[in-house]
Amino acid sequence: MHSSELAIGVARTPNPLPLSGNFVRSFDKPEQSPTRIGVVKSGAYGARIAADLHLADAPSITVRARRGGQLAVTRLRCDTGLKDLTEPIRAESAFLVNLHLRDVDSYKWWFQGRHEAAVSYSRGAVDIVDLELGPTVLQSSPFDCLQFYVSRAALDEIADDNGARRIGRLVCPRGTIDPIVHQFGLTILNAMETPEIACRLFLDHAVLALLAHFARIYGDMRIDCQPVRGGLAPWQVRRSTEILLARMDGDACLSQVARECQLSLSHFVRAFKQTVGKPPYRWLMEQRVRVAKHLLLQSVLPMAEIATKCGFADQASFIRAFKRTTEMTPGEWRRTRRC
Repeated sequence: MHSSELAIGVARTPNPLPLSGNFVRSFDKPEQSPTRIGVVKSGAYGARIAADLHLADAPSITVRARRGGQLAVTRLRCDTGLKDLTEPIRAESAFLVNLHLRDVDSYKWWFQGRHEAAVSYSRGAVDIVDLELGPTVLQSSPFDCLQFYVSRAALDEIADDNGARRIGRLVCPRGTIDPIVHQFGLTILNAMETPEIACRLFLDHAVLALLAHFARIYGDMRIDCQPVRGGLAPWQVRRSTEILLARMDGDACLSQVARECQLSLSHFVRAFKQTVGKPPYRWLMEQRVRVAKHLLLQSVLPMAEIATKCGFADQASFIRAFKRTTEMTPGEWRRTRRC
């Protein structure tokens, strides 16, 4: 199918049902109802989209941009396909960008009551649904997709932050294979499946990067290739690094840091890189390794305890990150410095 105080977490629907695709009603053609676009309690992602499709669960992460634009990623999977036509998905000012994780047949969409020709998608294909059209879907074959929910407010924010004209629509030719979305999607999916070791800061970067990709490739956003003027002010550098270091475990919300600096999320990321020389996530990783080096030399703590103190999920992730930075394992580095 076609999906900052930052809030990232794993949400699941209560009282799971079997993954069988049970639906409230079935008919050959959806009833046409007036499209109403207004304030909704939540967008078409996570528990709400699962309820629309009557799926057992729909793990999701959400990102709220500084000025309220909503982004979300939801895993939608059904091993039997949908047996009936869904209820119309509530109309709202947002898009669903769907990354198909398996080959899928016979997708049938209705938009404002009008049926479109059935389509099939290959693994890695992307398609986009405009939620303002109040879509209804019938998917009779098994499917597995990662759905990115992109609110129009989030698109407006990234266009405004980059001095670009606001985006009218996201448009994607049917059957488009997008390796960038596929790679980012698999990385995000891996983090969703292991929330105990997922880093909020990294997920923040990944979702923001995909938003920029959607805006440029499918929204035709054009940015003048002029150098970014002005980085962070000294107080912004001090405040942002203080917050990041205080959350050495990576639990810091990047959008919260941006808000503390009184900047939009995308502006903050660009300005931080321009001033510090690297993105916030990479800078924080280097600080973790720096603290680890101090503990390796000044203490006799075991590797597992040092990994925990420096905010790594486990000893294995600590060793990998340390070796990427120093080309040695922590144990090798400790031995060479003590000799």
